[in-house]
Amino acid sequence: MAPIKVFITGVTGYIGSTTLDLLLNKETTAGRFSFRALVRSKEKAEKDIRPLGIEPIIGDLDSLDLLEAEAAKADVVLSFADADHLPSIQAILKGLSHRPRAENGRRRPIFIHTSGTGVLLDGAGGKFASSEIYYDNDVAQLSALPPTQIHRGVDLELLDPKLKGVVDTYIVAPPTIWGFGTGPGNHNSMQIPLMVATALKHQQAFQIGEGKNIWSGVHVIDLAHFYILLLERALQEPVDDSVTNPDRVALPKNEDAYYFVQSGDDFTYGSVAQEIAKVFAQIGINDSGAVNSVDEDEEDAYWRAGASRLVGGNSRSRAVKAREILGWEPKYEDFNGYIFEEIQRQRKL
Repeated sequence: MAPIKVFITGVTGYIGSTTLDLLLNKETTAGRFSFRALVRSKEKAEKDIRPLGIEPIIGDLDSLDLLEAEAAKADVVLSFADADHLPSIQAILKGLSHRPRAENGRRRPIFIHTSGTGVLLDGAGGKFASSEIYYDNDVAQLSALPPTQIHRGVDLELLDPKLKGVVDTYIVAPPTIWGFGTGPGNHNSMQIPLMVATALKHQQAFQIGEGKNIWSGVHVIDLAHFYILLLERALQEPVDDSVTNPDRVALPKNEDAYYFVQSGDDFTYGSVAQEIAKVFAQIGINDSGAVNSVDEDEEDAYWRAGASRLVGGNSRSRAVKAREILGWEPKYEDFNGYIFEEIQRQRKL
């Protein structure tokens, strides 16, 4: 059989790089897929991407004609790039929608897009903990999310009922991602490194407001394994939706496209700040063990723009479909150990 044609964006990013690394090293992958990947830099393309057996395509998310053309040739698109770049998503969907329907092979393409549980954020500013938890199998709950939420505008493009029967869309929405990645690109996350960088800059642990806001989390390796599970199962789904398999539940998609990837217990960002303060005391940076609270209007003095929303709101999610349908079993648990390692990593920079 001809290999499955996969087009990837964000291949050198934190999630994309790690997922690709695991996928390329999986025994069942050899010869099954042919990969093409969007890469901005010719140097990076030749140094990091082509040696992996991946055909680099030079361009960026604003290369809309290129994205449309590549999607039109692909059986699968894996989107790991900017979750809020609407024109690129529209171009990819346009290409997939007009993709020639092969007589042999996959007639309906697959689009797996990376969003995030920032779509669930409230405006807590660290002042309160929310009891509201979002479940990825509750379509009514998720449909009530307003279009003004971060990521939501792009997500709605993939949830469009008009795509049903044309493109199988899946939205992966990770929570706070932690751990060190692998593969040909960025190996570091965003939120915890942001808090560590701010603390090291001022030699003091910081939190937004009272640090009461709650997030869910997942280790990047566990997340990468989920993407592979989702891809493999999506490829097994019948092309004709009228065909059913009595031995297993159909894989939700399109209007029911959301997949949360939460692992372990939820945590407050205040507890992250406390752990940073604890480590600072242990290694002699700041013996006080204290955490400094910063109000949202003081953000510019201590944080980068938008940080108060990112690490000050509540975002609680549950990965029901990942566990019950795909059998996903996350394994990484040492969240505090990662905070310690991230502090040590940044101290050496």
